[in-house]
Amino acid sequence: MNSRISTLVISIFLISVQSVFAIGALFSRPLWSNATYNKMWIKTVDATVDVQGQVAVTHVDQVFRNEMNTVVEAVWIFPLPKGAVVSELYYWFNGIRYKGDVRERQAARNAYEGRIRQSLDPALLEYMGDNLYRLSIAPINANSDVRTEITYVQMLPYEFGSVAYTFLLNAVGLSPKPLNRVSISGKFESQNPYKHFHSPSHDESTATLISKTSDFRYDITFGDENFMPDKDLYVEFETRRDQVDVNMLRYTPTAGDSLGGDSFYAIWITPPDEITDEEILPRRIVMTADVSSSMEGLRITQLKQSLMTFLDNLAPQDKFNIVTFGTTVVKFQPDLVDATNANIQNARTFVTDIGALGLTNISDALTASLQQTFDAQSTNMIIFLTDGYPTWGTTFIPDILQKVREQNTHDVRIFSFGIGNDVSETLLTQLAVENGGYVSFIQQDADIAKVIANHFMRISKPVIKGLDIYIDGLVTAEKFPRPLPDLFWGNQVMQLGIYKNSGSFPVYLTGTLNDREITLNSTANFPQTPGGHRFIPRLWASAKIDYLLDQIAIYGEKDELVDQVVELSIIFQILTPYTAFYSDPNDPGDGENTAVAEQKEKFIPDGFELAQNFPNPFNPSTTIGYKIPVEGNVTLRIYDLSGRLVKVLVAQRQRAGIYQFNWDGTDSAGKKVAAGVYLYRLEISTQNGEKFVRSRKMSLVR
Repeated sequence: MNSRISTLVISIFLISVQSVFAIGALFSRPLWSNATYNKMWIKTVDATVDVQGQVAVTHVDQVFRNEMNTVVEAVWIFPLPKGAVVSELYYWFNGIRYKGDVRERQAARNAYEGRIRQSLDPALLEYMGDNLYRLSIAPINANSDVRTEITYVQMLPYEFGSVAYTFLLNAVGLSPKPLNRVSISGKFESQNPYKHFHSPSHDESTATLISKTSDFRYDITFGDENFMPDKDLYVEFETRRDQVDVNMLRYTPTAGDSLGGDSFYAIWITPPDEITDEEILPRRIVMTADVSSSMEGLRITQLKQSLMTFLDNLAPQDKFNIVTFGTTVVKFQPDLVDATNANIQNARTFVTDIGALGLTNISDALTASLQQTFDAQSTNMIIFLTDGYPTWGTTFIPDILQKVREQNTHDVRIFSFGIGNDVSETLLTQLAVENGGYVSFIQQDADIAKVIANHFMRISKPVIKGLDIYIDGLVTAEKFPRPLPDLFWGNQVMQLGIYKNSGSFPVYLTGTLNDREITLNSTANFPQTPGGHRFIPRLWASAKIDYLLDQIAIYGEKDELVDQVVELSIIFQILTPYTAFYSDPNDPGDGENTAVAEQKEKFIPDGFELAQNFPNPFNPSTTIGYKIPVEGNVTLRIYDLSGRLVKVLVAQRQRAGIYQFNWDGTDSAGKKVAAGVYLYRLEISTQNGEKFVRSRKMSLVR
C-alpha cells in the first residue's frame, strides 16, 4: 500500500475506524486534485444475513451520493468482524452491475491506475490488515450515485454457550446527514433447537421484528428511514446441548466451480453447557503483563483492573506470581507463592504501584516466567498480555519462539492476549499454538477485566488435551488448524479439511481429560453430490492462507509460500496482503452485462453538448450538465440579460466525460441574485485547436 491515496486516507481515518467499529465510509475529493478528502453521504444500507449454525454469510448493498459539482475520486474504507472473509465484490456503474475478481496485488494496482489515466471507472478493493479494506473508485460523475455490494463469510464467536452476531451499523460521524434507508434482514438456522434468541442492542426498538419460525429457526428484520444509526446491531443466541456436540457442514464443487474434484468439510465441536461433579483444578499461574510506555493512559488502568481480577479468581489450592515487563523485567516474588489472603493482599499493593515505562522486552519476560517452579501435579500456565511488538532484547520472532521451546520443560500452557490493534499476531498466535493455550485479541475499547474473568472460568474446569478428530473410512487431506487446540470449557474447536470419498462414517474425538483417555463418537454423512454450503471452501482456504501467512511472518517471504497464498487467493477469491479485488466496466470479463462498447459510449460522449438546466424555472438551485468528448480547457459562466458576469462556476482543465454543476442562485460574492432570466455559457478549447461555445437561458423565481 504505497499509493498516495492510501497514505492520506489511513492518516485521517484509520485511528477512528479502529476505535469506533462501524459501517464503511466513503471519502471523496475532486479527481486529480490534492484537496482534503470529505465524507460522502451514505444514502442507503441494505443487508441480508444467512446464518447456518455458527457460519454467517452477510451481503451488504450500499449507495453513496456524490453531492459535489465535479467529477471525484473516492476511497471506501470499511472494517469487518475479526475472522470474516470477503468473498464477493460487485460494483455498479451507469446502472450496470459488474463483478470483481481477485488478482495479484501489483497487477491489479497497475490496471487500476492505467484505467484512471484513461478516465474509465474501475474499482479496486484492497486488504490493508487488521481486517480493514479499501475500495478505490475513480472517476465518479458529479451529482451521481455510487453503489457497491460486498459479501463476507465468518465463523461466529462462541463463549460459554452463547453465540454472537454483530452487524457493523454505527454511522455516527461517517455520513454528513441521515441515511434515506437502512434495512437488515436475517435468517438464523441451527441443527440444534434454540434455547434463547434476542438482540441486546435492538430488542426495545420498534424498528426491529424478531420472529420464531420453528425451534430451529429465527428471523430478524430491522429497518428505518431518514435515520442516523448510532449503534451496531447485536444478536445473541444459544442452542440446547446435553453432551459434546458435533456439527458438520460440507460442499462438493459443481462443474462450473473450478475448485477441483475434492469435497470440503467443516466440523466444530462444542462441550456441554454445564460440567458437574468436577473438582476445580489446582493451578500454578504466572500473570505476565506488558507495562511498557505504549500502555500509558487507559490501557495501564485496564491492565491493573485485569490483574486485580486475576487475584480475585485465585483459589486456595493455587500458586501464583506476577511478572511485569518494559525494558526490564520485574517480579512480584522471586518464585510462585501460595494463594493465601496475605500474599494476595501484598500482590494488590504491587499492582497498585505499577506504572507504564520503557520498551517491550517480551523475550526476557517469557524467560523469567518459565523459570518459575512448575510441577507435574498441577495445571501449569502463563497468561501473557501485551499491546505491541518486541522492541528490546531478542526481537526476532523465530528466536523468541525457539527460546520458549527450549525453556518450557514442564508443559506450561501459554495463553496469549493481544490488546489493541498494533500487536504481533504471529508471535502471540504461535506462542499459544505451540504451548497448548489459545490466543485472544482484545479490541481497544473492550473490557479487559471481563475478558480475563471469562478466561479464568474456562481454565478452572477440566480440558480435553491432545484433541484429535478421526473419521473412520473417510479419506481426508489438508486439515486445519495444525495442530488442533485443546478443548476448553466454555469454548469450542473447529477443523476444516478436504475429503475424497463419500458415505456415512463414524467420527471419533479422542483426547485426555484429567489424565484419563477419552473417546467420544458420533456419525456424520459425507456425500459427494454437487452442492452443499458454498462458503465452506472459502473458510477452508482462509484457514490454509492464515497458516501460510504465519509461516511467512516467521520464516520470511519465501517464493513458495507467497505463491501458494496468491494461488489460493485467486482460486477461492479471498483477499490477502498479496492480492486485490479488481472491477472494471471496460473489461468484458468483469461485467455481468457485456455491452462494453455501449457502456463506454455512455461515459465518453461522441460530441460536445450543453444540456438545458433542470429544474427550470428553479428556486433556490438548479443543475447544469454538459458533455466533453476529449480533454480541454473548460469555463462555465453565469450572466444576466445585460451581459454582466454574475458568477464563474467552472474554470479548469477537464478530461472527457459527463459533468454536472449546481448553481444556488448567488453571485461571486455569495449574495442571492434577484429573480429573472439568466444566461449560462459553456466555452471549451482542446489541444488540437477545436473550440465549442454554447449558451442557454434559465429562469430564477423567488
